[in-house]
Amino acid sequence: MKKSNFILLLIILAFSLLTGCAAKPQEPEDNAQELEEVVEAEEIPEEEEISEDDRRKALLEEREVLEEIRKEEMGEFYVPLPPLDEKNELQTEKAKALYLTGNVAGFQFQHEDIDYYADYILALSGKSGETPDSSRLDQVNKLEIVLGIAKASEINSVVIDIKNDNGLITWESDLEIVNQVGSSINPPFKNYGPLMEYLEENEIYTIARVVAFKDPIFAGKNPNHAILLKEGGVYLDNAGESWVNPFDQYVWDYVVAVSKEAALRGFDEIQYDYIRFPDNAKYYNPITEFPGRNDRDKDEGIEDFLTYAKRELEPYNVHLSADVFGFITHSWDDKPEDIGQTWRKMANKVDYICPMIYPSHYGTGVYGFDVPDRYPYEVSRISVMEAIERNAAQKEPAIIRPWFQGFTASWVRGNIKYDEKAISDQMVAAAELGVDEYIVWSAGNNYTPLSFFYQDRIDESIRKEGHDIMDRTPEMTLDRFLKAERSTRYTHLYLLTPIEERLEDYDQFVAEYQKTNPVLESFSINDVSEIADNKFKATVDVSYKSDIGIFTKESAEFIIFEENEVFKVSKPEIEWVEETVE
Repeated sequence: MKKSNFILLLIILAFSLLTGCAAKPQEPEDNAQELEEVVEAEEIPEEEEISEDDRRKALLEEREVLEEIRKEEMGEFYVPLPPLDEKNELQTEKAKALYLTGNVAGFQFQHEDIDYYADYILALSGKSGETPDSSRLDQVNKLEIVLGIAKASEINSVVIDIKNDNGLITWESDLEIVNQVGSSINPPFKNYGPLMEYLEENEIYTIARVVAFKDPIFAGKNPNHAILLKEGGVYLDNAGESWVNPFDQYVWDYVVAVSKEAALRGFDEIQYDYIRFPDNAKYYNPITEFPGRNDRDKDEGIEDFLTYAKRELEPYNVHLSADVFGFITHSWDDKPEDIGQTWRKMANKVDYICPMIYPSHYGTGVYGFDVPDRYPYEVSRISVMEAIERNAAQKEPAIIRPWFQGFTASWVRGNIKYDEKAISDQMVAAAELGVDEYIVWSAGNNYTPLSFFYQDRIDESIRKEGHDIMDRTPEMTLDRFLKAERSTRYTHLYLLTPIEERLEDYDQFVAEYQKTNPVLESFSINDVSEIADNKFKATVDVSYKSDIGIFTKESAEFIIFEENEVFKVSKPEIEWVEETVE
C-alpha cells in the first residue's frame, strides 16, 4: 500500500469517527461507501510493510487533520487532545487531601523551607524523637506548610482552585472562550509549572477544583446564558451574584473546556464544585426560567451534565468527582425542586462523590444534636453511614470521599474550637466505617498539622459481630423492611431490597410497586437463623393486602444477606388470592 493512501485511510477513519460522535452526523452508508472506494482503489495486504517512522509520521499527519476538524467543530471551546507520545496513565490514589486557593498555590516555595517544616511536624508529633525547632516558623508560607504536612504525614493530595467561586480562572489560559469572557485577568496561579512539577516528583495526587455553575463573571459577560427572570433580566442570589444556567449546553462546553485544559496541564482529577442550582429555590423557582430545560427536572439536568463531562473528558484520562451538599446523604429526592442534587443520580456518573459534611452546616436538632458543630465524630459517623447505605443500593457507585471541617465556625452559637482533636475526630469516624479518603476544607488554607496523626485512635473492633456496616442485625434489618412495607416507605424498601431483585431506577421501582399497591397489614417475626456465612433465614407470619388480592401465610420465609456491607431482605414469592366478599 502506498504511504499516501495509508495516510488517507487514517484521515478518513478519523473524520468518520469524529463526525459520527461530535459533529453533525453523516449517514453511515456514506462513510462506509467512502472507505470502500479507498479499499477498492488500493488493496490492503494482511501485513503492512511500513517502517515505524513512516507509521508515526502518518499518525501525526492524521492528528493534524483531526485537530483542524476539531477546531472547526468546537470553535471557541477548542482544546487540543493530549499529545500522541504522552504516556498519560490514569493515576489512582486513596486521596487524603488539603484544599488550596489559587492565591496560595501561586506562592513561591523553597525546598529547604518545606523540609524544615516537615521536620518540625515530625518532632512535634513525637515521630522523630527530636525537639521541635520553632525558630523559623514565621519564615514558612502557607504553601510550604501544606507541602511540609504532605511530606511528614499521610496527606498525599491537594485540591487546587482552577476555576473559583467568583468565576476566575486562576492561571493564564490558552482557551479562546476564556479570553472572550475575560475570566483569567491577573491570575494568581500564573506560574503553575514549578508547583505541578514538584507535586509530580513527590507523587502528590492533584485535583483541579472547577466551580461549575456559580459564575458571576461568565453570567455577566453572557447574560443570555444566566438564570433568567421571567419578567426580564438576570436572577441574582441573596449575595447579589448571578449564576449561569445549569441546563445550558453553551455553559457546559465552557466548564468542560476549562476542565480539559487542567487535564492537559497535569491534573489527575477534575472535581466539580457548585455543581448545582442556587439555594433559596422556594423563592426563585416561580420567578425564573431556564432556557434549554426541555421539561427536565433540576437533578436530571445535573445528571445529564455529568454524563456529558465524563464522555468529553475520557480522552484526557482523568478522574471525575463531584462535591455535594452534606444533607443529600440524608435527603432522598430533590423534591420539591431545590438545588438539583440527588445522591443516586450523581453517584453513578462520577468516580468520586464528595459530600461536604461539615458539622457546623447542620441545623439545630439534626441527627438529634442541639448543636451539631459540637459533635464532629458523631455527625461524621452518621453522615458517612447514610452515604454508604445509598451507595450500597447502586451497582457501580462512586467512591465516597467526604469533605471535613478544618475551621472553627465562630458564627455558630455554642460552637467548639476545631483543633487537631476535633478535626481528626471526623477522620476517625470515617476510617472506622472503611472510608479512608477525605479532603479538609479551610477557606484560608490554615491547617493544623497534628490533625493527621490520629491513627492510634481508630477503633478496629467498633463493628459488632453479626452487625452490618449500618450497625444493624439481620433481625433489625428485617423489622425495618417489614415496617416499611406496612407504611409503604418506598425509600427504605428500595435501600433494603437486593439490587438484582428490583428495578435500578427508583421512580420505576415505585411505579412497579404502585401497579398493585401491596401493603403489609400485620406481621410477626418468629425466628431468624443463620444458614450460611452472613446469610440468614427468617420465618414471619404475614398478612398482605393489595389491589389484586390478599396473601396470608404463617411462617413465610424471608432471606437476609449482606450486600455491599449492608443487610438486604429477599421476600418470598407472593401468590395473591382474590378477596371474597361475604
